[in-house]
Amino acid sequence: MERTLGIFVPARKTQRTLELLHKMKLKLDGFQLSESSGTVGIPVTHSPSPQEETILRTELETFQIREASFHATSLRPRNLQEALRGKVPPHLASQLPRSFDVIGDIAIIEFPSAVEPYSVGVGNAVLQANPHVRLVLKKSGDVNGAFRTRPLQPLTGSGGTETIHKEFGCIYRLDVSSVYFNPRLAHERLRVAKQVMQGEVVVDMFAGVGPYSVLIAKLQPDSKVYSNDLNPSAINYLKENVLANDAADRVIPLLGDARDLSRRGLFNVADRVIMNLPSEALHYLDAAGQILRERGGVIHFYEFAERGANLNLVKEEFQAAIEAGHRGVKSYNYVNVIREVAPNKIQVAIDALIQ
Repeated sequence: MERTLGIFVPARKTQRTLELLHKMKLKLDGFQLSESSGTVGIPVTHSPSPQEETILRTELETFQIREASFHATSLRPRNLQEALRGKVPPHLASQLPRSFDVIGDIAIIEFPSAVEPYSVGVGNAVLQANPHVRLVLKKSGDVNGAFRTRPLQPLTGSGGTETIHKEFGCIYRLDVSSVYFNPRLAHERLRVAKQVMQGEVVVDMFAGVGPYSVLIAKLQPDSKVYSNDLNPSAINYLKENVLANDAADRVIPLLGDARDLSRRGLFNVADRVIMNLPSEALHYLDAAGQILRERGGVIHFYEFAERGANLNLVKEEFQAAIEAGHRGVKSYNYVNVIREVAPNKIQVAIDALIQ
């Protein structure tokens, strides 16, 4: 508790007093109100001037101004920049991370090299500004390898790297250190899932822990989704998530190389194929063509490109790969940049009707 000046009024006049104090800029922030025996104490910045006191007397009739003890409030910063104010040199302010990924109760943040020495302080600020976050991890490398994992380094907080993430009514258990999951694609997943029609068979070639597959099963109960991934950890979590979301009768987890799906029985079966592996998907389009029904279907394709890339050239590259697999493009339903991956790198989404 700290001693400071306060105005004391009958409890029934608390709201009116607060309104007057705010208007006159007398209310002292950072302290709680006190209440005792029907009287409320409100901290003030200074003694009212004669003019201010006249207004208070007119509006409140009776009050007391005296010094008293008040509990300080812990004001939570509204954002990361506010939490870091005064903790990082001004010349580095423009290089501070403006955003970060939150997966469940874990925050994952990337730092420019100039800000690295302040990374722990930034991590503490993330915890301070986000009460639902318990652990902050630092990206220490790119997503790489066959299992699409990223090296992560603990900065601050507590607990392990397993968490439960909620998205559009679905829950996903995952370990951010052993599987790939991108919360920034949530609305893209919803966009695709909403297109699935009654009775469709969908093949999710690079399913991860199931954010496309489970959402499709939830939104379109009369569908079947074959969910494949090469990463055993992802498939184990996918199996858990299928059960947790009551989708076991609609989602079939498959472990293995997506290139082999047609030889493993998924030949000429799918109405729709999802290819969320932008770094490699182009090389799997022949396999996707084999998975699609002979009469045709939709491919949801993702690819990385340079910022400012001509999307017509991206389409041409896609179409050449489809035709090399002895299929054709009937129409493009959607071609768009869906996110910025790095300063000079974007992710492009293509929805194509294949014949």
